[in-house]
Amino acid sequence: MSEHVHLKSALMPLTTVSFSSSDLTHIQQELAKKKAEAPALFVNLPCILDLHELNAAELALTDLEQACLSCGLLPIAVRNADEAWRQQLANTRLADLGRGHTKAKTANPAQLGNNDSHAMATNTIEPCPMRSVKLHQGNIRSGQQVYFDGDLFVLGTINAGAEVLATGDIHVYGALRGRALAGVKGDETALISCQQFNAELISIAGQYKLLEEDSASPSAVLIQLNDGHLNIIQV
Repeated sequence: MSEHVHLKSALMPLTTVSFSSSDLTHIQQELAKKKAEAPALFVNLPCILDLHELNAAELALTDLEQACLSCGLLPIAVRNADEAWRQQLANTRLADLGRGHTKAKTANPAQLGNNDSHAMATNTIEPCPMRSVKLHQGNIRSGQQVYFDGDLFVLGTINAGAEVLATGDIHVYGALRGRALAGVKGDETALISCQQFNAELISIAGQYKLLEEDSASPSAVLIQLNDGHLNIIQV
């Protein structure tokens, strides 16, 4: 008899939501603010709740989960839950992913032998992610939204008030004047590039940046996520 159910392991990028306050009111206000900045992102977005800086004595996990749900997030797991959270976690359907990963210390190549240096270089090379590609020809008007599950290439201008979202990269062969959200399902390797930069908002893997007038650049720009910060590089 053939099997009708198959279990397969897979690595899926997920957005991690971290907090710096255990005050539920402050959390709700901040979530509402972020949703107003990028409403399309907060539509049934699966996420992980990082409890590292939260106090279990001051905040109920069910209340935190409900605050996320009310903003369109779908918490599916937690990480960095210490013993103080165990009982609360048992009363939810959230998975426990254990402690968060720490970054490995980077070795100094000058202190390595030839064989060690070669091994280090080999181990740090990451393959490029395989994604679907969509080519959008023409300008994207104010109020228009374009979403694609993969890399999005726009041959035209993204006008102010327009919004483009992609689970992978966003490359604009024209001016970026509206909002661009790349890696919307948590892919931190996603990039944003454009020929002229005057964006209202940019985001990669849930990290946001609202832009001011003095951030505009008439030249090409590449934006990448590095250690949780958005780097804007003129190229």
